[in-house]
Amino acid sequence: MEPTVFFSDIKSHIITHLEGAKTSIKLAVSWLTDREIYNLLLTKLAQGVAVSLVTRNDYLNNHPEALDWNGFIAAGGRLYFSRNGEQLHYKFILTDDTAVLCTSYNLTCFANGNNRENVMRFTETSFVQNFVGEFEYLTATLPQQSDVERLMISQVPEELHGFYHSTIANDKAKQTA
Repeated sequence: MEPTVFFSDIKSHIITHLEGAKTSIKLAVSWLTDREIYNLLLTKLAQGVAVSLVTRNDYLNNHPEALDWNGFIAAGGRLYFSRNGEQLHYKFILTDDTAVLCTSYNLTCFANGNNRENVMRFTETSFVQNFVGEFEYLTATLPQQSDVERLMISQVPEELHGFYHSTIANDKAKQTA
């Protein structure tokens, strides 16, 4: 199948990609705050699909009202946080190690409608295997999380408080699940 690229309805393309997974989903994304996507990952776990996620452990992903990372782990999800100073900025999603979405879109409600975004889907085996290899590298070098503690605003540099407060408020306002 030829590569495809989309510049609109990005979230729907991501959801379709995730829904099609039969055996595994591997996400390497800077941020995941979208409850609809999170709930779909939980559904896939309940269906027996292996789900692994590498993301940032920052205030946007892990504030007191953020997604339930311990619930994700309890459902069988594998969670890895990038290290401070080596922050992840990838946005790729592998399904069944046979297709990869590469996107500019952060998996946040803030991104849905606020930004011009793209998503590209590739199925060519050697191309996809490059992303499989990178994901395996990340999960081999980062500790798998087993008990996630929430971050408090007091742990965030004061100059970032306004950014986080406004981004989280905007994200909450756009949640659909």
